[in-house]
Amino acid sequence: MNKKFKIIGIIIISLIIILIVAFIMGKHLYLGYQKQEEAKTKAKVHRELKKRGWEDKIKTEKPSFVLNTGENDVEVTFKDEPYNTYTYSFDDDNKLTGEAILKEKYDKYFDSKKKHKDYIRRPHFEEKYDIK
Repeated sequence: MNKKFKIIGIIIISLIIILIVAFIMGKHLYLGYQKQEEAKTKAKVHRELKKRGWEDKIKTEKPSFVLNTGENDVEVTFKDEPYNTYTYSFDDDNKLTGEAILKEKYDKYFDSKKKHKDYIRRPHFEEKYDIK
């Protein structure tokens, strides 16, 4: 009876270790894929902005990629408009599209942190345009 418990204990511990290793490997693969996709999109958007001569006006570029929804975009803030954020992404036809989150509309909506959290949760966009 004691041998049986020993064998079952070893099997359970082995399964737990295998699950932990599989989880860590899966997380590592996902994060690597996320960084790769973000870098590709950031390079494409930067190339397009450079074509238009806007490269010197860029203050920050922040890529984001969500595997579940397939959203892959770059948030750009320009030096001359530090309070406005522009989100650039590529559509199915590989055309660059942009969305603007303007400070005036942002400030009118928020007077508490609760409204800010609600704003982040909902799909927000005020105006869309095609850059081509």
